Amino acid sequence: MILAYLGPSDHVSAIADVTGNAFDIRCVHPNPGAVADILRSATAFLDASMRVRLTREMIEAAPALRIVAAATTGADHIDSQALHDRGIRLVTLRGHHELLNQLTPAAEHSWLLLMACARRLPAARQAVLGGKWDRNEFPGIMLRGRTLGIVGLGRIGRWMARYAEAFGMKCQATDPYTTDWPAVVARVELDELLETSDFVTVHVHLTNETRGLLDARRIRLMKPGAILVNTSRGDIIDETALVEALRAGRIGGAGLDVLTGEPEVVNHPLRIYALEHDNLLITPHIGGFSPDAVRTVVRFSAEQIVRYLESH
Repeated sequence: MILAYLGPSDHVSAIADVTGNAFDIRCVHPNPGAVADILRSATAFLDASMRVRLTREMIEAAPALRIVAAATTGADHIDSQALHDRGIRLVTLRGHHELLNQLTPAAEHSWLLLMACARRLPAARQAVLGGKWDRNEFPGIMLRGRTLGIVGLGRIGRWMARYAEAFGMKCQATDPYTTDWPAVVARVELDELLETSDFVTVHVHLTNETRGLLDARRIRLMKPGAILVNTSRGDIIDETALVEALRAGRIGGAGLDVLTGEPEVVNHPLRIYALEHDNLLITPHIGGFSPDAVRTVVRFSAEQIVRYLESH
């Protein structure tokens, strides 16, 4: 049986440790043509990259494929309906709380984006590289005493609350599904959170309910000068409205690790805006991408594949 693997080659050994001699493990280059080719003969596909969309056409041309494992909590880059129609199993990390609670890179990166925006770090660095040395151009926002608003108080949201407490910030959150509410976090409705938070961070799964959650109306509600951080999915925010709010100076800045349509972002309006404006910082969906964490989730995903194939 062939197990096709899309991800960092450093972690192939973690898959082999789990699968032994049961699979012929084939690494695949992160481009649609290479993925489509290997899927034609693969029994299992392990995706630790999210750089290639798994389309219905690819899936329908994969007669031996029985399981797809995404080493991430979200899999909106995979046509799950096409998998369902073919009876192919899709597994992700979502719901595996014991494993996920060990992984902090996404929360750490979210906090990094928040601080980098608060101190205008990229622009200050660029100024020094250009031979300038004028701190008056880069006044920073002191975090102590400011209010952090967390949209989604799950695993990552709770880490953000811990970081905020350590920095002396006030913390409030909105989450209709969380019942175990931390004592240091005030519970508010989304509109109130947007109106009263100096920083807003988004940590929710992409669902029909959350798609467009921060629409144009809600972005207009944001406190003047506030900073928005999104490391969840680009589709959760009305990106056109975000560009307008940044351009007009209604909000102070944004730190994004996700965009709609990624990885095809060359013509994305936010990327184009960021080329000439320093109040928007974008990174290429690297929040959870840390070698330690990737090896852990790749191994776990391989275990899911083996367990499923042995029982079906």
